[in-house]
Amino acid sequence: MYSKDVTICACTSRTFMDKNKVAEIAATLKGNGYQVKITEDLCRLVADNPDQTKDAAKGTIIACHRRVVNNQMNWLGIAPGPIVEARKTSSNDVIALFEITKQNTEEAKAEMLKEIEALPVHEGKDAWYPVIDKSKCTDCGKCHDFCLFGVYTVINKQVKVTKPHNCKNNCPACARMCPSQAIIFPKYEKSPINGGTEIEEVFSEEDKAAMYQKRLQYRLQQNRNRFSMLKKDNQ
Repeated sequence: MYSKDVTICACTSRTFMDKNKVAEIAATLKGNGYQVKITEDLCRLVADNPDQTKDAAKGTIIACHRRVVNNQMNWLGIAPGPIVEARKTSSNDVIALFEITKQNTEEAKAEMLKEIEALPVHEGKDAWYPVIDKSKCTDCGKCHDFCLFGVYTVINKQVKVTKPHNCKNNCPACARMCPSQAIIFPKYEKSPINGGTEIEEVFSEEDKAAMYQKRLQYRLQQNRNRFSMLKKDNQ
C-alpha cells in the first residue's frame, strides 16, 4: 500500500509537526528499509519547486492533513500517491499503518532529530499560502474580490491561486468568509481552515457578510486614493 519512498514534512517554521515525532517516524521507517526524505516545509516545496513535489508525489507523503496534500497536488495537476496524516496522529499510530516492527531507534532518532534541527526556519516569512479545495469551491469569486494582495485570479470563470507569495503572513481572512469553506491555510491553528475535518471554529453568515462588506469598502477607498493621486500627478 505504501511506497518505499517516503517524504515527511517537518514544517520547521511552525510547531504543528512535533520534531521528536517526525524523527521517530523517520528513524523507524529507515530502519525497516524505507527511503526517507524530510522536507522543511511541504507548502514551500509545492509553491517553489513543482518538480521536486512531483517526485515526492510518486511515493508516500507524511504531512499535516490529507485534504491539504490532495488539494496542493491538485493545484499542480499531480495525482498523489498515498498520504498519511500526522498533525494530530501519534508516531505509534503512523508507524502502525506501515505494518512494520518498531525497533529500538533511540540512536537513529537522535540522528534524525539533528537533521531536522539543521533545516531552515523562516520565522514570520514561512510558506503561508492558501489552498483551494476544488471539491467545495463554487468559483463565486468572493476570495478574489476580498483579497487585497492579488493572490487569486479568475481564469475562464474559475478561481485560481496564481500568486501565493503575495499572501500576507497569518492572514486567513479570505478563508473565514468563504461561503463553502473551500479555502485552506495549512498553518492555521484551527480546523476546518487548516484542512482538518473537525469543526473547531465557526463563522456565521452574518459575520462573513460583514467581513466581506468591510473589505470591499476598504478596497473602494484604496481605489479612490489611487485615483486622487493620479489626478494630482496629471495636473
